[in-house]
Amino acid sequence: MRTQLCIVECRTVNIMSIASAGLRAATLGVQAAASNVARLPVAETTRIGMAQTAVAGGGVDASLVEAGADPAAPVSDLLAAKEAVLAFAANATLIRRSDQMLGALLDERA
Repeated sequence: MRTQLCIVECRTVNIMSIASAGLRAATLGVQAAASNVARLPVAETTRIGMAQTAVAGGGVDASLVEAGADPAAPVSDLLAAKEAVLAFAANATLIRRSDQMLGALLDERA
């Protein structure tokens, strides 16, 4: 029984770290899109994009990068912001459900 509990706890910790990395990446995505929308009226500004790379063991590493010119910038920025908001909500739900699962497991074992 103890081995099963350890496996569940280890997987839960891994799920939590992956989801929290997703939260950080989604937050950065919203910030990049918002920055681009705010700077639309300013001529000769550099657009900001987000680059994501997979991390060994799960999760992502996100960073801001310079993005090229985009003629459909207003629409693509708003869609990118919406996508990031949905990714944030999905990762937050994953953390919440993982916490509930671990709590239920500990209640059962107590």
